Order: sequence, then structure tokens, then C-alpha cells
Amino acid sequence: MIKDKRIILVGPAGAGKTFISNKFRTAGYKEEISYTSRPIRLGEINGIDYNFVSKEEFLDMISTDELYEWAKHGDYFYGTRNEDFYNSDIFVWETEGVSKLKPLDRANSIIIFVNTPMNIRVKRMKERGWDLYDIYKRLKTDRIKFKSFNDFDLEIHS
Repeated sequence: MIKDKRIILVGPAGAGKTFISNKFRTAGYKEEISYTSRPIRLGEINGIDYNFVSKEEFLDMISTDELYEWAKHGDYFYGTRNEDFYNSDIFVWETEGVSKLKPLDRANSIIIFVNTPMNIRVKRMKERGWDLYDIYKRLKTDRIKFKSFNDFDLEIHS
């Protein structure tokens, strides 16, 4: 591990966070598998890519304080269970997750901002089957979210 700290990858949609996370995983890091209420996409595997749950199940996890952090994107929820946060080494989060880090947990984490040019991100989103309207919405949301995001230790351009 990097000085026994958690590694949290943050970046806009299509930046390459999952690709980088997979490289850490193959090097022996324990990757957290997030929970989401969104439908499974072609090629994804439940319990590998995400833990897919219903919206009702996700809302129950929120109400019972099972989640360390969570965020809503469009109609879908994404989050990390408390247990997984404290038993994993590598995470893929959004800015909302970083803002929910407790001070001691922040001190024990390295946050890497994955910053990728928009044209590459759009290409990746199209390859994932996103329609143009959803791409436009996500680009707009990401522009707002990352405009003043500065709570990171390292920025990489992919």
C-alpha cells in the first residue's frame, strides 16, 4: 500500500478511473465495490463492477446508516458501505464522496484527481452506449462539480 493510505480516484465520467482502479487491483490492492441503483449495463457483472440493488434497497441503506458516502446522479444512487470503506484500499468516488470524508479518514487517504480531455471522455461514453442527451447532461453536471474541486493530493491527466 502507498504508506498504508487508502487511494481514492475522483474524476468526471469517462475519465479513466475504473481503468486505473483495475491496475491497482491487479497489483494486490483490495478494491471497494460500490452499490448502485442503476440498471446493469451490457457486460457488467453484479458483485464485480457494482453491487446492483433496487432504489428501495438503496434508500433503506441510507436510512439505516449503512453507507459511508453516497451520491445521486440523475435517477440513480451510488454509494460505499461503511464496512467496505474500512476494509478496502482503492475507491472510485465522485466529489460528493470526498466531501463526506471524516477528518481522520481524509488524513489517511490519498485522493487522485483523474483529469481527462472532454473529447476523450465523450468518445468513451459513446463506446459505453450513452446517448447524446445523457452525455450532454453529464458533461454539464461534471463541469459544475469539478469547477472548484480542489480537495485532492495528486492530479493526473490521462
